[in-house]
Amino acid sequence: KVEFPEGFVTISGIAEIPAGGAAGRHTHPGIETGYVLEGETDLLVDGQPNRRLKAGDSYSIPAGVVHDAKVHGDKSAKVLAVYVVDKTKPLATPAP
Repeated sequence: KVEFPEGFVTISGIAEIPAGGAAGRHTHPGIETGYVLEGETDLLVDGQPNRRLKAGDSYSIPAGVVHDAKVHGDKSAKVLAVYVVDKTKPLATPAP
């Protein structure tokens, strides 16, 4: 976690979604970029076609856009995610 640029915080982390699981529909108060380390996931971003991502693929999600990730197959998926978000807001907010 680094407070940069001014007014934002940059957070890097590894997220693991179990086989058959999903992240759940949510938003972030800034951009999310990521790289799939293991497994396969279906990335569902409102306003964009669904994408099947596998190890080695990267992605980007604009600020405030509702999205979800659902594991494809019988193995968990592991993603390295980087968020650049408004430091005065929570990292993620659930979406209907």
